[in-house]
Amino acid sequence: MKYSTGIETKRKIIDAAFQLMADKGFDAVSIDDIMTSIGRAKGSFYVHFKSKEELLYEVMRIRLDRGHGQMAEEILKELFKDNCNVRAILERVTAEVHVSSGEDYLTWAFAYYHLLTHSRKDEFVREWLETNADQWSAFLNMIVKRGQELGQIRTDVDTQTITNMCMGIVLGYDILFMFKPRIDVNEVYHIHDWMFISDPFSKNE
Repeated sequence: MKYSTGIETKRKIIDAAFQLMADKGFDAVSIDDIMTSIGRAKGSFYVHFKSKEELLYEVMRIRLDRGHGQMAEEILKELFKDNCNVRAILERVTAEVHVSSGEDYLTWAFAYYHLLTHSRKDEFVREWLETNADQWSAFLNMIVKRGQELGQIRTDVDTQTITNMCMGIVLGYDILFMFKPRIDVNEVYHIHDWMFISDPFSKNE
């Protein structure tokens, strides 16, 4: 029972820090703020974390990481099939990105961009963000390159340029959503129109 209660308390601390970080920014949040919000004594914080910075790194790992491990394995299998529809794959990836941000996408967006601000003075955070971006870039680059090989994506634009634009579109919508929360992120799919030559399955419909 004590073990399970400890796990629950740690989860509550991480969730509270995530929410408060979105509301106020990491630097403006104190350990007292976090523990008061979950109704626990400040001393219990140090049972789970050595410092506020260690807590931040757990928030990054659990609540802010848009990892793609399992999705990547599934997509790799689809990507090299003869009847591969690269547009459908790219749109699925875009949808998964937003789903992975959690039910409250607006909270995620604010927390993430407070993290970007904090990265200017925290080398660990900056390196984590860079590594995360590099992993996504390599993953998307592979999808775009496959689309070009299959004649589904235009080849008059460099593969990495298209990859960077895909990432920029998603990040741009993250920012836009912060002050226009009613915006439909599905618009991203229509922005893909310029890069695709045609839908390889449209003639079969």
